[in-house]
Amino acid sequence: MLVPLFPRVTGMKIENVWGRGARGLVRCTARLTRALRAEESERINRLLKTSSDGSQVVHECRPEEVEEWHTRLVEALSGAWAPAAATVAASGGDERARPLKGNASPFRRRGQ
Repeated sequence: MLVPLFPRVTGMKIENVWGRGARGLVRCTARLTRALRAEESERINRLLKTSSDGSQVVHECRPEEVEEWHTRLVEALSGAWAPAAATVAASGGDERARPLKGNASPFRRRGQ
């Protein structure tokens, strides 16, 4: 029996990048449990403004986008994430087969 293992995020460091003139941006550095393989590194590098180096992944975004990026990173590491065009093509062009984006959830909180 083969058990697919993928790298997991073990820690996140979030720091301001004010010194570079990028107002309102933060740099997120995620540490992984192991170095990325070639195909994993390709998936990670498809995420916008994201780069990988060994067992670290670096991304720059606005502070309110950090949680969404973390979710996409975990999905990309597990192989569950695919670009929207590939997802639609794989579903035969059915838009309803797209994964939910951002904070979209099939479940609503009480009072909403």
